[in-house]
Amino acid sequence: MEPMNPKGHFLRMALFAGFLLAAGSGHAATIAGTVSDPEGTRIAGAQVIARERESNVSRTATTEEDGRYALEALPPGVYAITVRKPGYADLVRENIAVGNAAAVVQVDLQINSARERTMVKGEEELNPNVFIVKLDTNEIKRELQRRGADLDLPREFRSQDNSYGAIYSYPLRRIEFARTQRALRNFHGSLYENHQNSSLNARSFFTVGKLLPSRHNQYGGTASTPVLGDKMSLGFAWSQLRDSGFVNGNIQAPLAEERTPRSPDPALNALIARLLEGFPSDRPNLPSVSLRQLNTNAERNIRNTAFSTRLDSRPREADQFVFEQRFLDYSEDPFELVVGQNPVTLLRPQSFHGTLLHSVSPRTVFRISFNFDRLAALLDLTERYKKLVSGLGIGQGPDVNFGGDLKSLGPGSNFPRRRVENRFHFAPEITQVRGKSTVSLGANLTRFQVNDLINDNGRGTIGFTRNFGRSPVENFLLGQPTNLQVGFGNLYRGFRNWEDALYLQDTIRASPHWTFSLGVRYEAITAPTEVNRLTSVGYHTDANNVAPQFGLAWNPGGGKTVVRGGYGMVLGTIFPLLYQRARFNPPAVLILEVFSPDLLHPLSKVDLSPTGAERSEVKQNSPDLVAPYSHLYSLQIERELPANLSLTLGYVGERTIKLPNRVISNRARPVPGIEAITATINQRRPDPRYLQVTTVVNGVIAYFDALHVAVSKRLSQGLTWNARYTFSKVISTGNTTFADIDTGNPGQLENDMIRDMKGVAEFDTPHAFTIGYSYEFPWGRNHRGTRRLLLGGWRVSGTTTYRSGTPLSVHAGSDAPGFGNVDGVNQPDRPNLLNPQILGKSIDHPDSSAAVLRREYFDTRLEPGGRGNIGFNTFRNDGTHNWNLAVEKEFPLGGQSSETRSLQFRAESFNAFQQPQFDPVNNTLATETFGKITNTANKGRVIQMLFRVRW
Repeated sequence: MEPMNPKGHFLRMALFAGFLLAAGSGHAATIAGTVSDPEGTRIAGAQVIARERESNVSRTATTEEDGRYALEALPPGVYAITVRKPGYADLVRENIAVGNAAAVVQVDLQINSARERTMVKGEEELNPNVFIVKLDTNEIKRELQRRGADLDLPREFRSQDNSYGAIYSYPLRRIEFARTQRALRNFHGSLYENHQNSSLNARSFFTVGKLLPSRHNQYGGTASTPVLGDKMSLGFAWSQLRDSGFVNGNIQAPLAEERTPRSPDPALNALIARLLEGFPSDRPNLPSVSLRQLNTNAERNIRNTAFSTRLDSRPREADQFVFEQRFLDYSEDPFELVVGQNPVTLLRPQSFHGTLLHSVSPRTVFRISFNFDRLAALLDLTERYKKLVSGLGIGQGPDVNFGGDLKSLGPGSNFPRRRVENRFHFAPEITQVRGKSTVSLGANLTRFQVNDLINDNGRGTIGFTRNFGRSPVENFLLGQPTNLQVGFGNLYRGFRNWEDALYLQDTIRASPHWTFSLGVRYEAITAPTEVNRLTSVGYHTDANNVAPQFGLAWNPGGGKTVVRGGYGMVLGTIFPLLYQRARFNPPAVLILEVFSPDLLHPLSKVDLSPTGAERSEVKQNSPDLVAPYSHLYSLQIERELPANLSLTLGYVGERTIKLPNRVISNRARPVPGIEAITATINQRRPDPRYLQVTTVVNGVIAYFDALHVAVSKRLSQGLTWNARYTFSKVISTGNTTFADIDTGNPGQLENDMIRDMKGVAEFDTPHAFTIGYSYEFPWGRNHRGTRRLLLGGWRVSGTTTYRSGTPLSVHAGSDAPGFGNVDGVNQPDRPNLLNPQILGKSIDHPDSSAAVLRREYFDTRLEPGGRGNIGFNTFRNDGTHNWNLAVEKEFPLGGQSSETRSLQFRAESFNAFQQPQFDPVNNTLATETFGKITNTANKGRVIQMLFRVRW
C-alpha cells in the first residue's frame, strides 16, 4: 500500500491558521510565578526579564526569598522571558502570550545550576554483568522489570505533545525540537573529569575473591562564545568515555565430572569437547547457591566519543533561529564469561535540529522546526565465538542452549543485526493571543526510513532440554539435542512510512482564578511499504485517530491552593520492530524446526529442494492491526504550607487499549493413536503445511491507578528536602506493556488471552517512597578570606529509595513430556500449583528463596495441549532499598567574575550502605537452579569523583 499523501494535513493546517490570524485586543496584565532549581528549591535574587518582541516593551523583577516574582502592567502581546542568576545557566522561555487586564499569566520557571545536580539520582548503578542491547526500548524494559516505573504526574494536558508513556517517565513518542534562546554576550566554558575506579568500590553480594581492576573515565568540555555581538553565538560540547577492565558475574558451568564427552562416536565427542571449551576452565565455586554456580571475571572495553554544536542567531528583532547538531560514536568489546555470550556493538547516532521563530505581530508568533535523526548500528558475533562453533555446519554457527542448566553459548538468535534508520520531522506551528485565549495550531510530519537486518535463527539454535528421560547436561554430553531451529532466506529489508499529526490547542484564562485547556490531536499512520516489494506488512493505514484533551487549573480566592485536573487521550503507534515481523514468512523466508537432529550434521534432515516438504513457522500481522491508545485522567491539589513547606496530593489513572500481543495457533493437539511426545508434534498440528502460526493482534488492555503524595521543604538555613510516596497498581490482560514495541510473550492457550494472562503487569510496584535531601554546612559562613574559601559552602546531599519488587511468573521450562504440554510452542508453559499458600510471596533473598519456591509445590505434568492452573505474575522479586550520597564544594576562582568562575569538587557514593538488590529468582522448574537467586541487579558500593572548572 502506498503511503498516505501528507498534502491534506497542510490544507487543514492552512484553513485553521487563516481563522486564527485575525487580530485580538486587550489591556495590561501580569506574568507571575516562581523560579526554582530542578530539585524544587526556590531561588531568591534571580533577575526575571519579560520583553515583548514587536513593541520592545520590557519589565524586570527580582525573585523574593521564596522564589516568587511578578511582572506587572504588561500590555497584551507575546513575550520572551529571560532568567539570570550568577552561578546558574541563563534560561529563556519564548512564546508567552498575555491577554487582557483580568488575566494573571502563571509561569513557573526552572533554572539549572552551573553545578551538578543538588541530589544524586535515586537509582542504583546497574550490575554490568547484565548485557543490554542498546537499541529500541530494551534499556527501558530492563528498568521497568528491575525497579518498576516512576510516576510523572501530568500538570497540564496539551495536544502539542504526544505523551504516550509519559506518565511512567518514558514518553516514547515525544519529539524534542530545538528550543530558541538569546545569543550569549560573553564567553563561557567548562572542563571536567569524572573518574571511577574499582580500588574504591566494594564487592557485590556474590563476588568471590577481590575485585579485579576496572576503570571508568569520562572527560570533556564545553565552550560558548558570541560571534556577532548579541546577534549570534556559537556553542560546542565534547566528551569521551573510556570504560575498561574486568566485569564480575555468575554463570552455570559444567562440574568437573561433566567436562568429558560421553558419546560412543569419537567424531561427536570431539565436537562436544570443542563446545566445552567455550566455558571457563575454572570450576564452580559457589555450591551454597547451586552445584554449577561459578563466579568469574571477563574483560570488557567501552569507548565512545560525543560532540555537539549549537548556533543561536537573531538576524533581526522579529526572528530567532537555533541550529543543533549531535554525534556519538559508541563501540563495545563485550565481556564473555562464556565464549560468545554478548555481541560486539557499534552505534553511531547523529542528529540535526533547527527551529525558526518569527513574530508576525505582538499577538501572533509562527514557529517552524525540523529534525533529522540517523542511527547506524552493527551488532555482530565475537571472533572467539565464530571460531568455537565453526564446525557445527550451519553458516556462522548456531547458538547452543542447555535448558538453563548451563549458560547458553552464543549471544542469542537475533544476531548479527545491522540497522540504518533515518527519521525526518517537520513541524510548523502558529500561536495567537485572542482576548482571554491563547490558541496554537500546528502539525507534525514524520517520515521513517528503516533499513534493517533482524535475524530470526538465521544462524540456528540447537537446544538440549530435559528430554529422553535425561537432563539437558546429560543429553549434551551424549550429543543428543532435542531440536534445531533455523531460518533460511534474505532477512534484510527496507521499510518506509509516514506518521502525520495535526493539532489545535486553546488555553482560556476565564478569570484570575480559573484556567481551562482544550485541545484535539489527529494522527494518521500509514502502512509501511518495503522498498523492494519483498514483504507486505499485512495491515492498512491507520487514519482513525482523534485524541481530545481537556484540563483545568483553579486557584480558589487567589490563595495558596491550586487544583488541577483533566482528561486526555494519547496515541501510540505501530513501531518498526513489530511490523517487521512480517518478513519471516514463506516462501521468501523459511523458519524451520528439526526435532532430534544429528549434532554432527544438523541440516541433514532438512530438504530445501523445490519438491521438499519442509514446514515453516509463519509470523503475520492481523489485517485490522491499529495503533494502541490511552485514556488518561488526573486530579491533584497543590498547597503552600507554613514553614516553607508545600504539599501535592494527586490521583492519576490510565487505560491503555489495543496493546499488541501474539496469538499462537496451529499448535499440536491430542490425536487418538498418536503418542504425545516431541517427535510427533508436527503430526499433530491441525494445518500440516506449517509449524506454529504467530499472529499479532490488538488484544491487550492495561489498567493503571495511582495515588501520589509529595511534600517539599524549600531552602531554609541551608536545608532543603522533598519526600514522595506513590501507591499504585498496574494490571494487564496480556504479557505486554506500553514499552513493548514488539509484543510480549503469548499465553498457554491459543486464543483466550484474558483468562490465561490477566494479572498485575511486569512493572507493577505497589509502594514507592523516595526522599531527597541537601544540606549546606554552616562552617565558614561568618568568615572571610582563606577560612571561608576552605570551610564554607560544603554540601552533603542524597537520595533514599524504597520500592516494592516487580512481579514474576513460574514456568515449566520445557515442552517435553512431563515438563510441558508438548504442543510445539517454545514459549514456557506454566505448571499446576499444589500449594496455594505461597501465592503472592516475595522471593527476595538467596537464603530463603528455595524454601518458598520448592519443587514439590508444583506439578509440571500437563495434559497434551493443556494448561497449568497457576496464574500469571503471582510472585514478586526483590524490592529496592538504596541510599545514594554525595558531598561537594565549589571553590570560586577570584576576580570580579568569581561567581561564574569556579572549581567544583564532588564525590558520590552509589549504594552507599552496600544494600544488594537481587535479580529475579530462577523461575524455570526444569532447571537445576529452580528457586535459586544467582545474581544481583545492582553493583556493590561505587564511589566516583568529579572535578569541573567553569568560567
